This record gives sequence, C-alpha cells and structure tokens, in this order.
Amino acid sequence: MKILRLTTLLDFGGQEKQYLSFTEKAELLKNDYVFAAIGFGGNAEKVLKERGFEVHVLNRNFSIKNIFNIWTVYKLIKKVKPDVVHTAAAEANFHGIIAAKLAGVKTIIGEEIGIPNHSSIAQKVFRWVYRLANQVIGVSQSVKNHLVNTGEIPESKGKVIYNPVSIPTPFPRKDSPNFEIVYVGRLEIVKNVETLITAFAHSNNAHAHLTIVGDGRERHQLEALTSKLQMDSKITFTGFTSEPSKYLSNADLFVLPSFSEGFGIAAAEAMFLKIPVLCSRVGGIPEFVKDGENGWLFDPKNSTELSEKLNQIMAMDAESLHLIGRNGYDTVVNQFTVEKYIENLERFYHQLHHD
Repeated sequence: MKILRLTTLLDFGGQEKQYLSFTEKAELLKNDYVFAAIGFGGNAEKVLKERGFEVHVLNRNFSIKNIFNIWTVYKLIKKVKPDVVHTAAAEANFHGIIAAKLAGVKTIIGEEIGIPNHSSIAQKVFRWVYRLANQVIGVSQSVKNHLVNTGEIPESKGKVIYNPVSIPTPFPRKDSPNFEIVYVGRLEIVKNVETLITAFAHSNNAHAHLTIVGDGRERHQLEALTSKLQMDSKITFTGFTSEPSKYLSNADLFVLPSFSEGFGIAAAEAMFLKIPVLCSRVGGIPEFVKDGENGWLFDPKNSTELSEKLNQIMAMDAESLHLIGRNGYDTVVNQFTVEKYIENLERFYHQLHHD
C-alpha cells in the first residue's frame, strides 16, 4: 500500500520526531510512504529525503482559515495516488481529511498529537471533520478520552497508538560536584519552564545545577527571570541541540513541567537512558510514569509542590535514585520501541484498509 502521511510542518517538533523515529529502521517498513507538510520544511524534511523518502513541502500559510489549502492538498493527493491518507496535527487534520474525502481516498486517518484546547465552535468543526475519517488516532489514552468527552469523536472511532521513542545515544558522563537537573524541550508558555525555574530557585539547591536544553519564544523572558532570581550561576541555557542526550547523559534528574502533554516523548527518552524523571501530572504522562515507582508526578500549577519534590529527590541516596531510573527504563523498553510502533501502525493500516 502507499501511505501519504501529511502534517503541518516538517522542521523540528514532536510530530517531526515521530516521523524520524518511524523511519530510522526503514527496512522494517512494509508499505510505501510519502511525507508532506502544508507549511514549511526544515530538519525533518532534510532527514527524510536523506533516508530516501518522497517528501512534499507545500509552503502554504497553514492556518485553518486558509481554505484554499484544501485544494492544494487535493491536487497533491491526486498526484501521489495514496491508498491511505494519514494526517496529524490540527491544521493538517482539517485540510487533509477534507481533501482526502473529496479526492475519493478509501482510507482516511486523522491523528491528534496533543490534547486540543478547542473552543466550542472548534469542537463542532472537528466533530464534522472527523466524521469524514475512518478512524482518529490518539497518541495516548488521555488524548482519546478528551476527544470522546468533548464529542469530537465517538468511542468507536478512536484508536490509541503510543508514539515511538528512538533510543537516545548515551554519552560518557562528566564528573560534576552538583546534582544535575535537566529539562529538554521547547521554550514556550505551555512547557511551563517558568515554574521550573521558580521552584528550583526556592529549593535547597546549594549543590544543584539546572540545565535548560532548547529554544523558543520564551527564552529571553526565562533568562531575565533567572537573572532576577540571581540564579545565573545555577542555571544554564544551552539553546537548541539535535543531540539532547549529551546533556541527559549527565543528568541525575530530568524534569518535564508542561501544562499539557499529549504523550510526553521527552520523558520517555530520558527513561530510556535510565534517568529518573519528575513530570507534571497531565495528559498521557501518568499512563507510563507512576509516582514513586518509576518516576514522580506533580501539579504543574503548584510551584511549591515542585520545590518540595525537588528537595525530596535531591536528598535521596544514589542507590534509590538508580532503582527509580532502572524501573523507568523497564517501563519504556517494553512499550515504546520503534519496532512496536511500526508493528502496531502497519497492522492498523492493513486492518482498516481491508475491512
């Protein structure tokens, strides 16, 4: 079968990371895959092309209000002639599902990559759009439940397929006198890094250091907050890196403080490196992080609770920390491998297309 996987952007981000994990072992793929973005390309576009995949970047203003995108995607579908169109991310779901239906594609799949914060009007719009799809994938049970609870899909139309997680390359650990805490991710409001910085500043951090790996629109504000709290010597901003495991490999603790996470792939990557994780109790994260067993959870709106958790963890002995990290590894290695994702997704395609 030929599968067109359409998303909004092919640069950096969670969906792009999913595509790169999915294709890293191309020899396992049984179908013919074409990748496309309504908006712009970038890093993921480059890597996919280097791996030999057909890639189309439409360079359109991807806003849902830009209805002409439907015609552009329709023409692409007619050119590619896929058996299955699998869209992911809000704008691609909207334009891609409608275009695929108009193009007469037999099997149409949408995918929600996070927990959408749709208005009541948007919920009605997507309820109509998703009626045109055969199935809608949620990257966690939490995402599917949200879509069902808002009435955007019926229970029977939702399918949970967890994201694949590429096993990060471990780097030699550098000696440090500090308890090393690491955050990896975009520096955007939804990632709630401000609460992490504030909680860290008010914790017992005499022998602790926080490394913030990533970039985004909030970086300057977060650096200003760090200076205001007189934490410049305790907090390091690295900017974006394509190899965050360089920093994760030195971590004693990984923290993910997001207000919203459909899945929480960064936490799973840290767990693959046997790094203990402390994550917000949101979205799909509690589906694989169990508080006190293979990591810890906290309320992302509660800076005081996060400070207390940091103090509790920093006071633990090395053996107890190692056990939590090992338990985390045992969890993800059994659930989120690339091989398991490929097997689950391609079986889903086959069943759906041949029903």
